[in-house]
Amino acid sequence: MNEYDFAVGDIFFRAGDPSDRAFLVIAGQVESVVGANRVAAFGPGDVFGDMALVEERPRWSTARAVTAGRVRAMTRDDFERLLTTDPAACRQYLRSLLERVRSLTARVNRETDTPPPAPTPRPVLVTGPAELPDTGLGRPVPDGWSVVLTPLTPRAAETVPSEGLRVGRMPFRLGRAAEAREGGGLDLNDLWLNDRQPFVVSRNHCEIDLTRNGLVVRDRGSQLGCVVNGRAVGGRAAVRFAPLAAGDNTLVLGPAGSAYRFKVTVAGGAPAARTVPALPAGR
Repeated sequence: MNEYDFAVGDIFFRAGDPSDRAFLVIAGQVESVVGANRVAAFGPGDVFGDMALVEERPRWSTARAVTAGRVRAMTRDDFERLLTTDPAACRQYLRSLLERVRSLTARVNRETDTPPPAPTPRPVLVTGPAELPDTGLGRPVPDGWSVVLTPLTPRAAETVPSEGLRVGRMPFRLGRAAEAREGGGLDLNDLWLNDRQPFVVSRNHCEIDLTRNGLVVRDRGSQLGCVVNGRAVGGRAAVRFAPLAAGDNTLVLGPAGSAYRFKVTVAGGAPAARTVPALPAGR
């Protein structure tokens, strides 16, 4: 594996180029673009170009630097060798690949499940960037939108500040921080919740995402699911996602009586809440 610095505007690969390596962002910001559209954004700790580790098809997008920074490149040969000789070196790349699998699984569920009836008021409809393909990667929230997560219980307030946390990109993934005995190196979340036994929050629980039809909460394979505006989603429920309406919504991770209860406020202007960076793994 090689590390190297990059400058603003540097191109890592272009659409149509051969796929031969993946990149881990150590510092700086990188974006993925299709034509004139920005479809994904990456910061420190994120991996881009990860499908090059498992397939050889040409790149479908262009990756370019938004700021100066530094990346670590891993070729397919590096990846296959390190899986047996030094698995820890592959952890972040594996996390990215596994999250892509979860995203693809959720997409299959989205295409086969019958969506629940829309709540009142109607779900917010999306145009522009949300019409782009669902890549399973981080996409910036379109300008003019705001999604703010606010705790409604003391347990929820242990992780999210009382004034609220503004969601900066989609999908926004929520899950439980692993205990020391579990080893959570392959989990990927934007918000890590410190649940206590008996657990109600799964390590990869749910996500808030922007789809062609509006904002939704989608299950990520959790054991107990969640409750969105009184509607069960995931777990043993028949549906795997539920729409979010304009205004205030209620999101409960786990069963209806769970202590992990949040308000999700969807609006069109800049929120009053400050932006809080996602917590690092294991925090």
